Amino acid sequence: MVAAKLAYRILRLLGRSASHYPGWIALKLCPTYLSVVPKCQLTICVTGTNGKTTVTNLISDVLVSNKFSVSTNRIGSNIAPGVATALTNAVSWRGRPVCDACVLEVDERASRLILPAVKPDYLVVTNLFRDSLKRNANPAFMRDLIEAHTPDGTTLVLNADDLCSSTLCADRPNRRVFFGMDQLPGDATTPADNIVTDHTACPVCHAQLVWRVRRYHHIGRAHCPGCGYASHAADYELVAVDGPTIAVRHGEVVVTYPLINDTMFNVYNELTAIATLCEVGLTPQQIGVSLTSLAVVDSRMNETSIGPVRVVMAMSKGQSCVSTSRTLDFVRQEPGRKAVMLVMDDWYDRRHSVEYIGWIYDADFEFLKDETVVQVLACGPRCYDYQLRLLVAGIDQSRITCCEDELAAPRSLKLDNLDAVFILYDTSTIHRAAELKQKTLDELRKVYS
Repeated sequence: MVAAKLAYRILRLLGRSASHYPGWIALKLCPTYLSVVPKCQLTICVTGTNGKTTVTNLISDVLVSNKFSVSTNRIGSNIAPGVATALTNAVSWRGRPVCDACVLEVDERASRLILPAVKPDYLVVTNLFRDSLKRNANPAFMRDLIEAHTPDGTTLVLNADDLCSSTLCADRPNRRVFFGMDQLPGDATTPADNIVTDHTACPVCHAQLVWRVRRYHHIGRAHCPGCGYASHAADYELVAVDGPTIAVRHGEVVVTYPLINDTMFNVYNELTAIATLCEVGLTPQQIGVSLTSLAVVDSRMNETSIGPVRVVMAMSKGQSCVSTSRTLDFVRQEPGRKAVMLVMDDWYDRRHSVEYIGWIYDADFEFLKDETVVQVLACGPRCYDYQLRLLVAGIDQSRITCCEDELAAPRSLKLDNLDAVFILYDTSTIHRAAELKQKTLDELRKVYS
């Protein structure tokens, strides 16, 4: 622990984030470090395919605003070394806890190493979708892995609208709490227009499920007409989205909270955080007051305007067809004439390996066929793979621009009557996207200065 703390101090003095290496040292010196390091009074782990970073940050920020001292891996690794670093920062040099709570983002695949050792008080599972085929195979595999390594004493906070993760630990002694959404105006009951929907059959008798609400992929409310299986009832149920607020039913009481972001996946993220915070003992009033000053983490989405044109950076998790489809759907639904830059190559694979590109055929690039999307710029060394996928999606060749040098892409923007530019990037290419955004703003300033 002392070695890890020294490494942290030195790296911070050198201007580094120190999120991974101190924990790596601790685990090298003591392989059981995650088990033996003293824990805070409250430990929350957050995992899932999508949304775990946003949910982790929301929970941490609300706790801090309510006078909790919190250690978290907000900016760092969500595998064992990053968790070890966060746990180290939560104790003193003498090994005594100095924080009230530790809120840990946990990679789904790494949960087998982290959960049995940390033994969290709460495990929050945002959702489980088809993800990177190189790492996570299919959602049922990840569900079984998480279940097998969840301690019996851990309370689970689960998505009632996710037919995969909602079944976690159903036959175990764990307490389970559910969040979900009631049917809202505009919700569909017919199959969603997504290529990938991993759960269409009843998990009990394998009959075709009937959907009462179908939001996207396998998120919604369904039942089986054969055996009676149905989506789980929600303990924390969102019943209305009304302008800048949401209404959430807690038992018999309906509470209004400020809405941080109105994209559907971020509404789910906020609901997840609200359910968790209520469970750890905060009052709805404490949570609501804190949420008024919060926003979706800047690394996931941010926006700047030059003249009449918005430039929006939006995370589109590479090699994850569902995450990318959600972002493409978000772009489709935004108003005005839009240009879209695709910067979704895996940065590590670009330099050291070979990226599996087949995942783009599971992602709904057909959403970019919308008439409001006037230009799509495929950027980087994989641009011609993306061009082929866009053509297969039915997008006219005249609307596609290939830019092998992504940093030159802003010079190819068609700015006439443009209302917005969306830069979609992978978790590993955020630095490239930030450079692209700056160059795009420079091009816009030439027109609107």
